[in-house]
Amino acid sequence: MRRALFSLLLVSLLLCLTPGLHAQTFNLQTGREPVASLDGLWRFHTGDNPGWADPGFDDSQWPLLRSDEEWGQQGYKNYGGFAWYRFTVAVPDGSRNWSIYLGPMETGYQLFVDGRLAGSFGPIQSSRNYAISSRVFDLSPAAASGPRTFHIAIRAWHAPNWAGFARGGFYGGNYFGDSRFIAQRAATDRSLQWNGFGNEYTYAVLSTLVGLVVLVLFFIRRQEREYLWFALLLLANAIDIGLGIGRLLALIPLPVFDLVDGLVQAAALFAALAFFSVVLHASRSRSWWLIVALLFISPPTVVFLYVFNITPVAIAGLLGTLALLPAIVWILVTLVKRSLQRDRDALILLAPTLLWQGFPLIDNILLVTWQLGWQRWTAHWVFPLLTKPFVLMPGPAVGTIYIFALLLFLIRRFSLARQEETRLASELESAHSIQRTLVPPISASCSGYDLNGLSLPSEEVGGDLVDVVVLPNQSILAYVADVSGHGLPASILMGMIKTAVRTILLESWDDSAFLLAGLCDRLNRALPAVKAPHMYATLSAIYLAPDGRVRYTLAGHPSILHYRASSRTVQEITCHQLPVGLLPVDAYISHSLQMEEGDLLAIATDGILEAANTQQEEFGSDRIAALLTEMPGQNLAGIRDSIVSAAKAFGKQADDQTILLIRRVE
Repeated sequence: MRRALFSLLLVSLLLCLTPGLHAQTFNLQTGREPVASLDGLWRFHTGDNPGWADPGFDDSQWPLLRSDEEWGQQGYKNYGGFAWYRFTVAVPDGSRNWSIYLGPMETGYQLFVDGRLAGSFGPIQSSRNYAISSRVFDLSPAAASGPRTFHIAIRAWHAPNWAGFARGGFYGGNYFGDSRFIAQRAATDRSLQWNGFGNEYTYAVLSTLVGLVVLVLFFIRRQEREYLWFALLLLANAIDIGLGIGRLLALIPLPVFDLVDGLVQAAALFAALAFFSVVLHASRSRSWWLIVALLFISPPTVVFLYVFNITPVAIAGLLGTLALLPAIVWILVTLVKRSLQRDRDALILLAPTLLWQGFPLIDNILLVTWQLGWQRWTAHWVFPLLTKPFVLMPGPAVGTIYIFALLLFLIRRFSLARQEETRLASELESAHSIQRTLVPPISASCSGYDLNGLSLPSEEVGGDLVDVVVLPNQSILAYVADVSGHGLPASILMGMIKTAVRTILLESWDDSAFLLAGLCDRLNRALPAVKAPHMYATLSAIYLAPDGRVRYTLAGHPSILHYRASSRTVQEITCHQLPVGLLPVDAYISHSLQMEEGDLLAIATDGILEAANTQQEEFGSDRIAALLTEMPGQNLAGIRDSIVSAAKAFGKQADDQTILLIRRVE
């Protein structure tokens, strides 16, 4: 007990006498080591005076501070501005090459050796940078050999608006010695620093590789946009890590880093918001877009606030952290709501997302509360989860877990989507088989006419229809219908039209003009009750009498081409009427013409007429007319195939292609 009291009194006495001690001299003459640590007691004084760089200045009244601890932790809390350090180094031979290796500090400094400026690092009287990396300064050797004492003075600058955010001063890791060994020491420290980046580097590489793979998957399956947002999220995370390493190496001015990195983090959270809105089928309401706007407005606002000294850095950082909260809350609340509704995707994503969003949120809270002085436990959650056989830090570990969790989630979605596509492909194949039965190729000869028709859907099933019906009086009704749109909906409506036409024809039709107009009127009234909104059908209907008399009507269809064998000319017949099913009108009319032996009628849908080449020229009716005049005596199947082949060679098929040819024979 008595010895403890004596020790306490001795320490107190030494502390009282400290201001009267001379600056510590680091002596390399007494040891054999070519490198000596400078971590110890340095003379320290706040303020600024150029005379303090003078080697003859008496600093005996300056207090001693540890050089391996920030001055904010040694009685100068929240101090910002200039401050000076002083110490001396004695070496056995001043003619050798000596170097000083100064560790990281906040915010910048100038190094004076024997009263002369030897170098500087970081900003001086500026808040636009943040120098927290080690540097080597080579010192000029003396002309003559022999012992020498270096008088070291360091003029340090700590931006006042950073004082509440960072404590100011050196962190330690300062050395003096032979230039060769100092260079080796610096190289070793850099190697250790890069090894310390191993977790972040591995996570960044993993994020980049997985992000690029998922991005390729998106380009393969563009309709599934969750792949795009997940890829952008991973790539933004990788960029964020790269920027963070650049900041630690003092490669990026801090305001630039805060702005760019803040925007990258905003992009990552925006990608996360978009990803979850897609996979959870959540609407992007006005509040959702306000959250997105807040994400991207926050980084420039934070930088503006502290660069122009409107608020301390700690307050600006707190505002930046708070700006992220609405996005995180939206994601978590949406996940929880969908999970309570037993949404399987939400249940799978809930746990990894809580981990992914929770860790950085806690880390940011620790940092801000540390900066504001509300807690002194830690500024970052930097405790390793593993130290053997390798170091595993919590941040990269959480990120890696999240990447693999979402990757497994997307693999599951991809597998389910492939199963659904296989099922739909099977159903479409069945529908295609049914449609081939409903719309078979036409090849018939009766009542003085040869007829040949073909319909080629642009997808598995289509909405074009060509049909021929022999009426009880041996007349023929031939028609071509083109339903708007493509695929299964158009195919279903096409089947309804064929059924409706056959049903209408069960009634007695003695007047051909009334038949055609009535057919269009009835279809126009029937289709709105069964079709989807904005769907309609164009129709070309032709009534062929055995004696060559023909009546026709065009409901929205472009035209009929009439090849006259006697003159070997082609006439384009048009009739401007509305498609059926578009508007409730009863004003369809029909027209007549006479077909002579060898005459030919051609009806083509817009899949042939509007086939476009690379110059956006359309195939058009003129090219069909030219083919008709070139092959007047050829069989109809050959003419049909020539027209279809010419259209396909002219431009890529983008719509259902249907053609009907009718020739008058005796």
